[in-house]
Amino acid sequence: MITWLLVALLRRTIKALMDSRGLLALALILWFRCYGALSCPVRCTCHFGIQSIEAVCPDAALSRYPSDGLPGNTTSLTIQFTNLSSVSAHELGATPLLQELHLPGNTLSSLPEDLLSGLYYLHTIDLTGNQLKELPARVFYHAPLLNLVLKDNRLTSVDVDWLPTNSNLTWLDLSGNKLRKIPSALLQRLSHLETLHLSQNLLEALPAESLHSLYALERLHLEDNKLHFLDAKAFSHNTNLTHLFLQRNKLQSLPGTVFHGLDRLQYLDLSENQLTFLTPGTLGLRSSWVELTFNPWHCDAKIEYLWKRLNNMAVQSEVKCASPETLKDKALAALTRKELGLTD
Repeated sequence: MITWLLVALLRRTIKALMDSRGLLALALILWFRCYGALSCPVRCTCHFGIQSIEAVCPDAALSRYPSDGLPGNTTSLTIQFTNLSSVSAHELGATPLLQELHLPGNTLSSLPEDLLSGLYYLHTIDLTGNQLKELPARVFYHAPLLNLVLKDNRLTSVDVDWLPTNSNLTWLDLSGNKLRKIPSALLQRLSHLETLHLSQNLLEALPAESLHSLYALERLHLEDNKLHFLDAKAFSHNTNLTHLFLQRNKLQSLPGTVFHGLDRLQYLDLSENQLTFLTPGTLGLRSSWVELTFNPWHCDAKIEYLWKRLNNMAVQSEVKCASPETLKDKALAALTRKELGLTD
């Protein structure tokens, strides 16, 4: 039992720390620990740490937001694989110290514009595997997000005003949706972005200026789309790229300078496209690990550039010819100049 004197002292301490959110958060944690009994919703499990409280609610029978019993000083909340179909700003506002919100595998089909109002410490929100088709403007304005995951929903477009112009987002996952165009307007607001997932969409082309504002980008996932065209300057402003995933698209050819300037690139995946040869200069990379398998490589004189490069670079799997019939399934690197029809 806390005496009224200690309660009064805590109240005065919190009031004095209002100008500093970090110190305020610590004060609130101490307040809840001292003045509120530890509790947890019936269908959830709670883990109480020194400066954090994590609540995990994986019960499939749960259909409402677990407000009853949820500790007010919860810092991480996971509600996953349930029948939860809605969540409001009022419900989330009961846990003002929330830093991480994970809501994967539920039945959310819409979100209110003010969803994150008052969540001044929230840096991560995961909405994987819901039924979201569109989202209102400013829906992610009200929290200092660093990580936003919208994977495996039903989004067909992206609103430029989802995030503020001064967003500090470093991780954005839009994979597994139905996007047909690169969300260029939104990306222009994300100069701090380090990881971008756009895989498993319906993207067909990568225009010249789509990614130009992403100076800090390190990992770019574009696999499992319908890309048939990459502009020669598509990655010209992404000089911090270390990993680039382009596998399982419909690329038939590549501009010779498309990867120029990517001096930090460590891994490049071009497997399972429709490449028959590479333009000279395409793989002018210093120390990249390149995956080139399962392309219909046509082993004649036009493939001389790739043939030479295979002996001077790290290739994850053996590159084999698909044609002509006389060279089918033979390792390209092992062929002779004569077999390729090259003159001395």
